[in-house]
Amino acid sequence: MIHIYTGNGKGKTTSSFGLAMRASGQGLKVIVFQFLKPKSLVTGEEKAAKKIKNLKIVKYEQEHPMFARPRVEGLGQREIKKSVNRAMIETKKAIFGGKYDMVIIDEIINAIDQGFAEKKEFLKLIKKVPKSVELVLTGRGDISKIEKFADYVTIMIDKKHPFRQHINARRGIEY
Repeated sequence: MIHIYTGNGKGKTTSSFGLAMRASGQGLKVIVFQFLKPKSLVTGEEKAAKKIKNLKIVKYEQEHPMFARPRVEGLGQREIKKSVNRAMIETKKAIFGGKYDMVIIDEIINAIDQGFAEKKEFLKLIKKVPKSVELVLTGRGDISKIEKFADYVTIMIDKKHPFRQHINARRGIEY
């Protein structure tokens, strides 16, 4: 089945990792592709996942301006798009390769919504997902074309958040 975790609220990635933990605890093989998040930021999810034999995380050098720390060597729009397209090749292999029971594509909705991944190509992809694969998609953005293929759609609502009081992300809570 296909799951979507979206909306402006906190918890999309956290929910997908909760599902990954549940699946791996039941012996399913899980892979998580993290798009647009800096490879340099090691999250609590990554640290925990390294301790689980059937849960793998794949990150890339894509650093979306939304997640990036200010730095001169940040990737430009064109470079991010190229990197996302290369990452999608690896993601497709995981979906259709028969090795994984669950494939999580974290922040893919952002990548599609902002033009870093081709929406038409992605729609073709999710139409062909094998019945043996649970596909989980996260991110903010327009899901109107994608949601009709989903079996689960969860929208996180941002009603209140410490970020609005200029409180930075905290280790162990937001990352």
